[in-house]
Amino acid sequence: MLLLRSLLSLSLATLAVYANNNGGGDADFYNSNSPISTRVRGLNQTTLAKVRSRMLDLVHYSWELGTATEALLELEEADLSVYGDKPFPPSRTLSASSPIISIAQYVLSIKPPGTLPLMEDGAAGDPASVGVAVLLANQTFANASYALAAKQELQFLTEIVPRAPNGAISHRVSEAQLWDDFVYMGPPFLAYYGALFHNVTLLKEAKRQIGLYREVLRDPQTNLWHHVLLGSWSDPALWGTGMAWAVAGSTRVLQTMLKSPYAAQLRGDMWELSGWVGELLNAAWSYQKRQGDFRGALYNLPTESDFPDSAWTALTAAATYRLAVQTGNRQWIPNANKAFAYIQRQIAPDGTLLNVTDVFQWKQPGVNSPEGQAFVLLLQAAHRDYTKWEECNSPPTLFTIRG
Repeated sequence: MLLLRSLLSLSLATLAVYANNNGGGDADFYNSNSPISTRVRGLNQTTLAKVRSRMLDLVHYSWELGTATEALLELEEADLSVYGDKPFPPSRTLSASSPIISIAQYVLSIKPPGTLPLMEDGAAGDPASVGVAVLLANQTFANASYALAAKQELQFLTEIVPRAPNGAISHRVSEAQLWDDFVYMGPPFLAYYGALFHNVTLLKEAKRQIGLYREVLRDPQTNLWHHVLLGSWSDPALWGTGMAWAVAGSTRVLQTMLKSPYAAQLRGDMWELSGWVGELLNAAWSYQKRQGDFRGALYNLPTESDFPDSAWTALTAAATYRLAVQTGNRQWIPNANKAFAYIQRQIAPDGTLLNVTDVFQWKQPGVNSPEGQAFVLLLQAAHRDYTKWEECNSPPTLFTIRG
């Protein structure tokens, strides 16, 4: 990880310039090239910088690296994210000094020759989470090795990885096993690749995979999702962060379809997908804590009220803001606002997100959550874009499709 730390140190130096030039408070933290750059809302620049710094200091595993790149993309390079106005094809290239590019460089530097996945990992889905960053790095460097690595990851995911009996791509390499985490890792990469290279089949497959996962993992009694089913062992718990991965991954796929050249053709798929997201959000928010010190929080295992988890609270709120802009459904915005207020109370002076779940021992409280740090940035970006949408009185993006 020494190479990664060295690459990211350049990014932190750039971040220090932001802080020195702009100070704290309500400063313009977002890339001025973005068509949706706005003043900071919710969290101030100083807090965001600390959260960001802690994230870059903590990331290590494939899914953490992928989630960090997506958080940085949505927050700081918003016009290049799928939530930008015209992300396909990208209107510009990322700077080689961007931490998004640094992470992509690191991933390729440690990729063993002759292997297909972007990173060696027991999880089949997690390495794909870095795929968007690798595709953006391909544009930055015009280096065929990045395009090849992304293509190999696509081949691995669609042709090599085991499948469940219903056709769902396994989240594990060794056997067919479904984890709700997969929805944030695999389908968004499939959809982005499809939109970038004009492959409507991949866009449809990304949405289909989410439906296949829902088919297996959804609990019909609560509409919440089980964490892990099938394979040689299972974790049927209705685990919070896993469901947050699912709703956030689904809104990314929906947005990618919306901004793809095939939006009109995919209108029906998108409305069905938005219904799946709403179904899970409605179930999740029904368990939100309404009073006390943890008001606004979602608990790690919501049906058991075990302990508050800031990570899944943050990412679920982010997905709620995203879905509102996409569909116009503001039903759960009060829940997201309460959650955002809760998150602001859970950030330590050094930027660490407090009251999180252990990322490996899912039923125990944790100390640090690299993914949780990224979720805070994703929440800030989603809230910023939602607020901008409300201020402009814009129509929901699903209603802007032509054709």
